[in-house]
Amino acid sequence: MAISKLVAKQLGCPTGLLSRYAAFTWNRRNAALNNTAFDMLALQASDRVLEVGFGGGYLIQRMIPLVTEGIITGIDHSDALIGYAQKRFRTAVCSGRLELKCATAEALPYPDHHFSKAVSVNSIFYWQDIRQGLREIHRVLNIQGILVVCFTCKDSLEKKLFAQAIQLFDSRDLEQALAQSGFQNITTATFSDPYRQYICMTAEKPSEV
Repeated sequence: MAISKLVAKQLGCPTGLLSRYAAFTWNRRNAALNNTAFDMLALQASDRVLEVGFGGGYLIQRMIPLVTEGIITGIDHSDALIGYAQKRFRTAVCSGRLELKCATAEALPYPDHHFSKAVSVNSIFYWQDIRQGLREIHRVLNIQGILVVCFTCKDSLEKKLFAQAIQLFDSRDLEQALAQSGFQNITTATFSDPYRQYICMTAEKPSEV
C-alpha cells in the first residue's frame, strides 16, 4: 500500500525531475483523450477556457492557436508542472493569452461566471472531493457554459498498482456527481485507444431559475 500511495502522490502532484518524465508520459499516453476532449470543446476564438489539471500541457498546446481573442487558463496542483509549462508556453503567457496557476479543483481562484468552457482530462482521480471540485467549476462557468471531462474507465485502471490509492469512476458515478453539482444536458460517450477504454462526458451549466 505504501508504494501505491507514493506512485499516486507523484502522479497527482509530480515533483522535481519526475515532473518532466510525468509530463512527457502523459502527453504521449493521454493523447487520444486530449484529442477527444479538444473536439468536444468546439472552441471559438473568443472563448475563456479553464483546464483543470493540465499535466504535460498537450491540450494547452492544441488550444492556443484557436483561442486568439479570449484566454486559456490552466491550473495544476504541481509547482513543478507550472514552472515547466511557463517555460514551454512563454510566448502565450507573456502575451496574456495563457494564464497558469497552482491551485486545486476544490478551490478555484476565480470569480463566478468567469469562463465559457472548462475541461479536465484524467485528473479527477486525484481530486480530494469530486463534488466540491465540480461545484467550483459550475460556479466559475458562465450560464450555458460547457464542461468536458475525459477519464480512463474504472475497468481499465483497477489492476494498476496505484489504483489502490486513488478514487476510480465509471460513467454512472460521474453522471450522478455532475447532476448533483448543478449540471444538465449530460452526455456520455465511450472510446478506446491502445492503452485503455475511456469516457468523455459533456455537461452544461443551465440558466439560473
